[in-house]
Amino acid sequence: MPAFNRGDTVRVKAGAEPASRPGALAEVVGIREVETEDRARELEAAIGSKLYLIEFGDGTSIEIAQAWLDPAEE
Repeated sequence: MPAFNRGDTVRVKAGAEPASRPGALAEVVGIREVETEDRARELEAAIGSKLYLIEFGDGTSIEIAQAWLDPAEE
């Protein structure tokens, strides 16, 4: 699974929840790790896995687990 850096363009995977805007392109604007059991359950991600704050073209942003992101095609 690729790791992303700030400034990378990513695409939200098709199977993500509708609120995550599946298929949309976004820019990585922040990175951190899942630190608590509650957050892990909420995001369906393991403790220690990467979380990305991504910003869409309209300026809205969400935090999403790495498993739901793909690199954008060039």
